[in-house]
Amino acid sequence: MSVNVRIWQFMTLLSAALLSLTGACTTAAPKGHGYYDRGADGSYAVYEGGRYGEYGVGGDGADHLDPWLNGTQPGQRLILAFFDRNANGRIGLDRAGEANRWFRRFADRDHDLRVTDDEINRALIVLDRKLRQRGY
Repeated sequence: MSVNVRIWQFMTLLSAALLSLTGACTTAAPKGHGYYDRGADGSYAVYEGGRYGEYGVGGDGADHLDPWLNGTQPGQRLILAFFDRNANGRIGLDRAGEANRWFRRFADRDHDLRVTDDEINRALIVLDRKLRQRGY
């Protein structure tokens, strides 16, 4: 057998092995609650919600929370961990305002005093990671 044939056979076997290894290593992430995925154009991660109302933030201020705080798990965990003074799952109007202002400042990456959908999605992802690291 010539050297060229052996090199071709070796390269074919190597390619097949790499392809099968790559196929075995890639797994699809399960789409459960709190799943993150790339946007339709693949440019940034998007928070896809979860079970709304699972943590049950209540009180007079709950209706005044921004929807991304009251309607997502990271937002609700943030409220219950840092803005619920007496740990009863209820917040007042003043604390709702404080939470809204804090999150808007946290999410506003370019400091233009406007929060875009991209900034909200990115902030929810970062917030979720930080809260999980701290055990909330």
